[in-house]
Amino acid sequence: MIDPFKKQGLTLVELILSLGMFVILVSVVLYVYHIFLFCWFSTDQRAGINIELERGLKIIAADLREAKQIQLEPDYNEIRFTRNESAYYIYYLYNQNDSYLQPPVFAQNIYELRKTVLTGGLEGIFNYGQGRIIMTDILAPETSELSLNKNLITLDLTISRNNETMRLLTRVRPRNL
Repeated sequence: MIDPFKKQGLTLVELILSLGMFVILVSVVLYVYHIFLFCWFSTDQRAGINIELERGLKIIAADLREAKQIQLEPDYNEIRFTRNESAYYIYYLYNQNDSYLQPPVFAQNIYELRKTVLTGGLEGIFNYGQGRIIMTDILAPETSELSLNKNLITLDLTISRNNETMRLLTRVRPRNL
């Protein structure tokens, strides 16, 4: 038999405590979800930078590995080369706000690495700003460097994009020098 004087249901205090615990639980779950999404986005972004760096360095390394002549000027941060002694190319850093002086002044923070054709051999000329873009968002030459020591070329490039910075260093030994 049901006691008519026994109250059933929740009191106001129990209801407020239940809602408070629910709000805390939801807040913790949303915070963990936010942290998870942030880590996922950051990892995805770093993977994209790494893929671009590796792809660009593979293109450069393939060209330089088969080069018959190479000329590298440290002050210019450019590599001039030929694979067949009839077509000459240059890899160089470009920013539209810089001018190509003798030697170039790297006054900007971010550059593009470009490849274009040289007219007139290894000492030839090219149009600054022309050519295929190999990589973007490369830090200035204080951080990124192209160097030649005997028959070993060092490509040390750093990309910075959306508060993510990644550096990749590779060495190439040309086979045909």
